[in-house]
Amino acid sequence: MTSKPWIGSIAARLLLVAGTLGACVTAQPVMAEETFTHELGEVTLETHPTRFAASNWSLTESLLALGIDPVAIPEADGYRLWVAEPKLPENFKDLGNRREPNFEALREAKPDAILIGGEISMAYDKLSDYAPTFVYSIYNTGSDDPAIDRAETLLRNVAKLAGKPDAAEDVIASVNDRIEAAAKRIRDHVGDDAKFAVVRILDESHFRIHGKTSLFGSVLGRMGFANAWDGDVNGWAFHNGDVSDLAKMGDVQFAYVEPIAPTTRETLFNSAIWKAMPFVRKGHVHAIPASWTFGGVLSSARFAELLADAVTGTDTAASGS
Repeated sequence: MTSKPWIGSIAARLLLVAGTLGACVTAQPVMAEETFTHELGEVTLETHPTRFAASNWSLTESLLALGIDPVAIPEADGYRLWVAEPKLPENFKDLGNRREPNFEALREAKPDAILIGGEISMAYDKLSDYAPTFVYSIYNTGSDDPAIDRAETLLRNVAKLAGKPDAAEDVIASVNDRIEAAAKRIRDHVGDDAKFAVVRILDESHFRIHGKTSLFGSVLGRMGFANAWDGDVNGWAFHNGDVSDLAKMGDVQFAYVEPIAPTTRETLFNSAIWKAMPFVRKGHVHAIPASWTFGGVLSSARFAELLADAVTGTDTAASGS
């Protein structure tokens, strides 16, 4: 699929406004005509966009990481709970559900570029009627590359589009420093050979176990730790498991991501089978505050720090202290 032509359209609109108002209009960053490739085609622009709308939280997070406040985002309350950092700007349009963007809010936001993930690529043509639209995905892409690597690629793509490639490299370097510092804290506490399981507890019988190529799993890999789960995973790089899958792991460092429903916590943690798990008997269970499984590079650094906090029993800024 090929995107709609946008050559010169943004610059032309700016000149029209300037002529109509007779005032000084600050133009967008000028560049030589450039074509940007994305998952569904190409878009040619003459100016770097500055007003971005984002369809999901990993794109929102990536824009904010680059110092760009998006003008429209979805499900802000969920972002504040799960992603947390970077903080959202004070002013933006609410796009509603991440899988069903509110087109009226999008129109009111007046973006000059729209960033979407592949999960809503079916809306690409309609979205392109509002502004040049670019599809960049980290998850469920069919790739076996670690999610953290794909998150870095997405950040670089967005930074190139915004005319800020150096900012992406600065963010990536900072993230890797944070991950390494967190890894050192963990190694100092449990040694170099620790094996981790990272799990979402859905109920007392069902668990989302993160594989090696998931965001959390690929962070473990970058930290130098083994992932206890080496079985099958779905397109989002996790396995929908049960108690028998946990039992097969043996004595691992078991990290589970909050929140858990109070009834599930009571039932599971007081059950005989849970108490019999080697990692429970050895006291190797660690609670991780809410962390976004499908985030970008900053989510990976935050998870590494929260994991280090939980394993070492200390609090840092990642924990909100």
